[in-house]
Amino acid sequence: MAFGRGKSRDGDVARNTYTWPNEYKGENIMYRLPTNIYYNDNIIVMEDEYAVFMRDGKAMHVFDQAGRYALTTQNVPILRTILPAITGIKQLGEVYYIQRREMRGKFGTPEPLTFRDADFGLVRLRVFGQFSYKVVDPLLFITQFVGTRGWSGSEEVVEWLRSELIQSVNDTMGELKRDKNMALVDMPAYINEIEQLVLGKIDGEAKRYGLDIINLAGITITPPKEVQDAIDRRGAMGALGVNYMEYQTGKAIEGVGEGAAKGGNGAAALAGLGAGAGIGLGMGGAMGQGMQQGSSGPKEVMVKCRECGALVAQDAKFCKECGKTMVKEEKTIKCPKCGDLNSPDQKFCDECGASMKAKCPKCGVELASDAKFCKECGEKITG
Repeated sequence: MAFGRGKSRDGDVARNTYTWPNEYKGENIMYRLPTNIYYNDNIIVMEDEYAVFMRDGKAMHVFDQAGRYALTTQNVPILRTILPAITGIKQLGEVYYIQRREMRGKFGTPEPLTFRDADFGLVRLRVFGQFSYKVVDPLLFITQFVGTRGWSGSEEVVEWLRSELIQSVNDTMGELKRDKNMALVDMPAYINEIEQLVLGKIDGEAKRYGLDIINLAGITITPPKEVQDAIDRRGAMGALGVNYMEYQTGKAIEGVGEGAAKGGNGAAALAGLGAGAGIGLGMGGAMGQGMQQGSSGPKEVMVKCRECGALVAQDAKFCKECGKTMVKEEKTIKCPKCGDLNSPDQKFCDECGASMKAKCPKCGVELASDAKFCKECGEKITG
C-alpha cells in the first residue's frame, strides 16, 4: 500500500513506502504485498505484526520490531551479497506481513468420521470445535508454508490447521476406544480428555511450522439423529435384550412388510437383506411384541381360519387370506366318523379330522353327511 514518496539519501530514485492497514487484517494470519520490493523501498512494521523479506522463495530477513525500514544494506545486511549480482533497476524480492496476535478459528468435519461401537455398530459422527493459535517463529512459518508449500494466503494455513485437528480428534477417539473401551454413550464424559489429548498432538505438530496452538475448546461430537433417538431408547432396548444392530435389522424387515402391504415387492427386498434377515426378523418381532405389550395392553388374540388355516384376529368377520367368513355358524351336522357336531360348510371334522362327506359302506359312493340310505344301492347308513 503506497502512501509516500521522497528522495533517498544516497541519491537513488525515490521509492514507495508500504504498510498493512488494520482494516485489511481481520482474521488473516498473513499478507503478501501485491508488488515486488525495490532497493530503498520503505516498509512500516506495526507492534502487532512481523514483516519477512523473501527472495527466490527463501526467507532472508525478519523485521520483528515496530518501525519504518528502508530496504538497504544497512537494514538488511544480506543485501550486500545480493546487490552485486543485480543490474539495472534493483528489484530485490517480496515482503510478507504476519500477525503476532492470537488468532481464533473454528473447525468441523467436512465428512462424518466413522466410529465402531459395540452397541451401535459403525456410526458416522460429526465433530465441531474452536481453537486459538499464534505465530511464534515467523521465519520458520514463512519457510514452511510459503517457501516449501508455495502458499500465499491465510485460508490455506487455516485449512491445514483444521485438517490436522480433525485427524487428531479421529486418532484420539480410536485410542480411547482401544485403551479405555470408550463407547459412544460414554463420549460426553471424555470430552475434556479428548480436548487435552488433541491439544497435545496438534501443538507438537504445529511447532514444526512456527505456530503455537494456545487453546482448544467447545468440542462437540454428534451422531446421526436416528442414533440419538436410539440412545434415548437405550433403557427400553436393554430391557428387551437386543442391541442397536438387531433393532435396525428388525426395523428394516418392518419396512419391507409395509412395502409389501402397499403393493411393493416385499419378497425381493427380503432376499436382498441376506442371511442375517432371519435374525433381524426374530429380534424385530420380539421388540415389536415387547413394545406392544408394554404400551398397548394385552396381546391381540388370533384364531385360525377354518378354510385356509391362516391366523386372523378374533374379531375379524372375514379371513384376510382366502376371504372366507369367520363368523361361526351353528354346528348342526354330525361327523360320519366320530359323531361330533360341525358347521354345514366344513369339509373336515373339528374333532377327528375325518372328511365330512359320508360314503356308502357297500358301494362307496359319496353321500350327504345326514343321509340315512345310499342313493345308489339303497344300503342303510348307520350313524
